[in-house]
Amino acid sequence: MAVELDPTVLPVMHKKARPVRRSLVVRILGGAFLGFSALLCFWLFVLPVVVVALSSVAAHWSGTILPDGFSTRWFERLGSSDFDAITTSLEIGMGVAVLGTILGLWLALALEGRDRRGLGAIVDTIAMMPNGVPSVVLGLAVLIAYHKRPFDLSSSAAIVVFVQLALVLPFCYRCAAAALRPELTILREAAASLGAPPSMVLRRVVLPQLVPAIRASLALGFALSLGELGATLTVYPPGFATVPIVVVGQVERGYYLPASALSLILLLVSLAALLLIAARVPRRRTD
Repeated sequence: MAVELDPTVLPVMHKKARPVRRSLVVRILGGAFLGFSALLCFWLFVLPVVVVALSSVAAHWSGTILPDGFSTRWFERLGSSDFDAITTSLEIGMGVAVLGTILGLWLALALEGRDRRGLGAIVDTIAMMPNGVPSVVLGLAVLIAYHKRPFDLSSSAAIVVFVQLALVLPFCYRCAAAALRPELTILREAAASLGAPPSMVLRRVVLPQLVPAIRASLALGFALSLGELGATLTVYPPGFATVPIVVVGQVERGYYLPASALSLILLLVSLAALLLIAARVPRRRTD
């Protein structure tokens, strides 16, 4: 059935409205700016990854645009210590991402609706403080503070988790805080008014609404932990090594191609882990 519109409701302006036409110069400038932006992104982000991938399979590469030949010998020369470093990086990254997400979510929920003055402002400032401190300085501070009893962590991998958690926590906290919309507060109050206990409200109302933020926090914390070097290089104990530490050691000795092979493996493994974090879990249908 057709619906007739009252002409008194709609203004006459719709009869005179015309599509906005951009001039030829504006379109040319817009296309040129878009092309320059794409070229800049390729030059800064895509090309380095391509170079690392080519270096990992290059038999020899010196003074030419492309490698002189291709070989898998750099992957074949990777030893158990290199794969142990990959495993350590993944374990530390997952641990830091999970802990950072839990603490960031807890902080965001604790500070939700609180006036950002007084104690709330102090807690918010402390949570964000690592963002304003160089990672090397933060690593040195953690190493000095926790190298003697009863809080001696200098000989344990826990000090690496601790310092990386301090660096990742601000990002995880902001991911959770940005997802706490006013609509979520209304849903929580409605569920509580219907008699739902706080644990059920958290489990059935809050957390399902925060799933995208939790995934973003896990992915961001995991990626930041994998690439963290400054603080880790300051505090890591003897016998402990992540992939960035091993790669820096190889680069300092001039072993660029083996370092590229190890970096490419870490890149592929981390990409698979990030895709797994971002994967959608199918919901069960209840009849």
